[in-house]
Amino acid sequence: MKKILMVLLALAMTAQMLAACGKKSDIDTEDTIPEITLGDDETHASDDVDSDKETESNSVDKKDPTETDNNTGSVTDAPDTEPGHVRVESITLDKYEVNIKVGETDMPWVTMLPEEAENKGEEWKSSDESVATVNYYGEITGVSRGECMVTVTSKDNPEVSATVKVTVLADETEDDPSETLDPNENEAEVPDGVVLVESITLDKYEVAIEVGASDMPWVTMLPENATDKSELWESSNTSVATVNSYGNITGVSEGECTVTVTSKDNPEVKAEVRVKVTAPTDERTYIDGILIANKTYALPSNYNPGIDPAAQAALDQMIAAAAGDGITLYVVSGFRSYSSQASIYNNYVARDGQAEADRYSARPGHSEHQTGLAFDLNSLEQSFGQTAEGKWLKENCYKYGFIIRYPENKESITGYMYEPWHVRYLGVDVATSVYNSGLCLEEYLGITSVYAD
Repeated sequence: MKKILMVLLALAMTAQMLAACGKKSDIDTEDTIPEITLGDDETHASDDVDSDKETESNSVDKKDPTETDNNTGSVTDAPDTEPGHVRVESITLDKYEVNIKVGETDMPWVTMLPEEAENKGEEWKSSDESVATVNYYGEITGVSRGECMVTVTSKDNPEVSATVKVTVLADETEDDPSETLDPNENEAEVPDGVVLVESITLDKYEVAIEVGASDMPWVTMLPENATDKSELWESSNTSVATVNSYGNITGVSEGECTVTVTSKDNPEVKAEVRVKVTAPTDERTYIDGILIANKTYALPSNYNPGIDPAAQAALDQMIAAAAGDGITLYVVSGFRSYSSQASIYNNYVARDGQAEADRYSARPGHSEHQTGLAFDLNSLEQSFGQTAEGKWLKENCYKYGFIIRYPENKESITGYMYEPWHVRYLGVDVATSVYNSGLCLEEYLGITSVYAD
């Protein structure tokens, strides 16, 4: 009897397990297992079976946290990531609408958060490539008139994306309204081995500066292996702001304009910066966009800009060019604060008297060194002008945006004796113009340099 009972219990357990898994048992338990009445000594075995069945049922009912819900297609819980891996959680753009003409391009600026996300790779897709295409950098190109959506998705977390609405307008030169751009039409043949620039991105697309102040956007040209990454810069209104060949933008007068950087290698690729120039908030004096510090015009005591980045970059380029010609140039004095100049000037006055000191040292607030645009090179002796280094500097500094600020035989106009070592940064265009004129800066601008007392 006991053997028969054990067999029946085993069959019951098997049927129960199969039923819990959603499968039909080959054994019909209602037909094959008769109702059994157990004795007291057999109750314990039945309890064990029930307990086993309950455990088995609980095990089957547990759901894998990554299991997909067949009804919704969504993941019920986020998939596990490696310990310490930080995923992209959101994407923001600097623009969510793009309006371009056929053949024009635009590129939204992408920010993926959090900052510490380990993989910020992007995937771009256009909903209608007959209207607009998008490359893997996110550069959108208008193909034909119409509207479409361009989507950027995180490679690291495909559930995170952002969308740009693109409207493509007809090119003004289009004759046939239905005509679309053939991307290969009139395309110049690219020599073997040459990799063209495909996109330009900037670290800023808006610049707000005061008259006379400067700012310089940081340019990135892609792909990384592009053969020629040369830049061409242009201002839409040079009476408001100028821009030099390095991209340094300088405010000239109050107003707004647009500065454009174009790939020299591929002129169809460009980026624009909106520039707003406001009046100076202190007592600095600008004439034709040039910051003036001489005996007539002083700088505020709290004006403390440090070395101008564009001036430093130009200086580095000039020193490198000189080295290529076998000439060694180096800085002996650069930026000086108001207080530093006061200390220097007072020491000279104590040594030589004020009248003599005024010939070669500026009073505090009147020194060009406080502008951050002036440098003394190599030697503070007038004999420097007769050395190979001094001659090279005089003949070549304008090519890099500098002038000899206090030329020979101009003391009655500049207010200072001849200083062949002192150069002032004006930018290549202005420096070249001053150099070719043969005038000192005061003569060139039509200003004086005389102390009021």
